[in-house]
Amino acid sequence: MSEYAEGAMPETNDAKTTLIIGAGAVGLGLASCLHRAGRRIHFVVRPGPGPHPLEVRGLRRTGILGEARIAPDAVGISRSFSALPRLDIDAILVCTKSSANPELAPALASHWRSLPQPVPVVVCQNGWGNAEIFARDLPPEHVASASILTGFRRSEDHAVEITVHARAIQIGCLYSGELQSLEPLCAAIDAGGIPCETSASIEADLGAKLLYNCLLNPLGALVGVPYGRLGEEAPTRAIMEAVAQEVFAVWGAGRFQVHWPDAERYLEVFYADLLPPTADHESSMLQDLQAGRPTEIDSLCGAVVALGQKFQVATPVNSALLELIHAAERRARPDKT
Repeated sequence: MSEYAEGAMPETNDAKTTLIIGAGAVGLGLASCLHRAGRRIHFVVRPGPGPHPLEVRGLRRTGILGEARIAPDAVGISRSFSALPRLDIDAILVCTKSSANPELAPALASHWRSLPQPVPVVVCQNGWGNAEIFARDLPPEHVASASILTGFRRSEDHAVEITVHARAIQIGCLYSGELQSLEPLCAAIDAGGIPCETSASIEADLGAKLLYNCLLNPLGALVGVPYGRLGEEAPTRAIMEAVAQEVFAVWGAGRFQVHWPDAERYLEVFYADLLPPTADHESSMLQDLQAGRPTEIDSLCGAVVALGQKFQVATPVNSALLELIHAAERRARPDKT
């Protein structure tokens, strides 16, 4: 049985609530915005001993987009979907690592079908192909995606720091052009301190996020330096530029929606506009390796490699980064090999 589906039904609570799956850095950051905008927040987290740190210490946000503090009694916590109280849920945010999706999607779908009315499920994860996993178990028109170029660092189990911010969060649906149901959520996140807007071009937005992550996250993790350092040295610039060329070749073969006509134009924007404001940020992949956690490399470079195989496009640089990160994972987690 899925560990997300175990538990017993507790008491009733009829207040309007945004449900957040996962209490990592992204989940904490978005929750801080929603609470500041007047929404109730409730997390679903993995089972564990004793009370969750959020139940004891509340939630704290610091960083470049302002501070926020939420008292412990204002943070709802459940250890599984079946342990959720009866909530008036207006949206569900998926903020786990993408590696949890095969287990999480059917458990979430089972709970979603029990709700009195359909609500949007917004996938807030790095990588490519995540929404498709949830759309197998949920009506696709209710599965949305968020493209986030904001840097979150979880300094403690109950605290998140926003370290960098490159552009507004984009939220849209790959399967439907309907955006009205997403507008209240975007407005709340925006009002809470992180710029956020709906997007009618979410495939291209997710592609922009994939590019950004594939260029920076694996190299930043392997070299152990902030993003800006990768752009200062010729060898790492050459690797990033080769990654971009491979991604654009895959996109061209698959006829995906993109924001730039070619890798050269993207790299101009990358070096001039995207990299400078995030120069001091350390890769979330580096943070995962340091903590002995699995990374999201399979949904980043791994996704590019899989698309390359599908469309018969060679992706040797992405393949090398994929294998190097897997080797680093095995070294960081020898007990899991």
